Amino acid sequence: MTAGTDELLSLPAEALAAAVRRGEVSAVEITETFLRRIDEHAGGHAFITTCPERALERAARRPSGPLAGVPLAVKDMFDTAGLRTTYGSAIFVDHVPTRTASAVRQLEAAGAIVVGKANQHEFAWGVTSQNPHWGTVANPVRPGRVAGGSSGGTAAALAERLCTIGLGTDTGGSVRIPAACCDVVGFKPPLGAVSTSGTFPLAPSFDTVGPMARSVRDCALVYALLAGRAVPPPRLAGVRVGVLEPTGHEDELTALGALLEEAVLPESQAEGPHAGDPMAVFLAEIAAVHRPWFPRLRDQYGPDVQFKLDAAQLVSEREAAQGRIALGELRRRARTVPAVDLVISPTLAIEPPPVDCWEPDVRAGMTRYTRPFNFLGWPTIAIGNLQIAGRDERTVLSAALAWEEAYGRTAAART
Repeated sequence: MTAGTDELLSLPAEALAAAVRRGEVSAVEITETFLRRIDEHAGGHAFITTCPERALERAARRPSGPLAGVPLAVKDMFDTAGLRTTYGSAIFVDHVPTRTASAVRQLEAAGAIVVGKANQHEFAWGVTSQNPHWGTVANPVRPGRVAGGSSGGTAAALAERLCTIGLGTDTGGSVRIPAACCDVVGFKPPLGAVSTSGTFPLAPSFDTVGPMARSVRDCALVYALLAGRAVPPPRLAGVRVGVLEPTGHEDELTALGALLEEAVLPESQAEGPHAGDPMAVFLAEIAAVHRPWFPRLRDQYGPDVQFKLDAAQLVSEREAAQGRIALGELRRRARTVPAVDLVISPTLAIEPPPVDCWEPDVRAGMTRYTRPFNFLGWPTIAIGNLQIAGRDERTVLSAALAWEEAYGRTAAART
């Protein structure tokens, strides 16, 4: 194999690793190619910290495994021993962990090479990746529009071909929203399927670690390695699919054998004497996570995160307790309602907003279809602006793989 630059930058993870294992291209050659491109596109603020020496040293050791030599962008919420990890914040500008997050270790053990720590919304609490400390992430697909958040740097790096695979976190849509904004793929696993050890928390009852890539196939491969699962076969025939909101892809899904019907998710607010809102749990947990620094270091936070943390402080213990009851009841009802195998919707309810928007003004539209599945704990995948969710990750991934097999990958994968 004599691979040109464009081919190395565009190959899917499985093919790239296979070429390394066969000796057709070296991990060093791949790493050097991606590092050059990262330097050329530094103005897009996709990364907070890059690690060329570390990456080349690892590549020189001839990594093996299913991800041998595959360039990996890691969101800066994941600890990386000896490599600066800021969590997207100025408070942690000089923070160098002594441990590496479990998910990163797993991918490195499979042969992946970390090329840098991806930019993000500060502390992962935001849907735009406008970061006042490290620069606003540029959207390579929609110039002048936000890259989405909070894993915006990872999505932008994939779309710009600065990496082959990415690792993000998702607490209310943070791998799926940027996937939709940048025309890539983001998979939110079910709660607890992938370890969050060594990952800075946002709201622990909702936090998940998920893969990002330019294709469903690469996402499924990375997830299989993280969760110890096999990649399922593609399948949509005979699967009952509830349509939460029209996506424009209903006829195509029907052509693949899916059985479509209208569906509605269970309401997120409990009724009766224990009425409560699960959102109170989300806010109370964030407030608790930041208690060591906020409000003591309030001025070191960016304006929109200040604004949201101010509101989070107002949630009472009673509201949080009632919200937890409501959350448990919601998850119980969702075991059987709606009575379908999968549900689909757009990923975003609005177009990606302009880069000068005020994030709190666009949060509702950006999370309308993503946040409910963090409340439910369901696995969910965004293929650009098509979102597929369900109770079982194999069913979700099988459907997404069938879709990709029939209709091709995302726009970013085809560039």
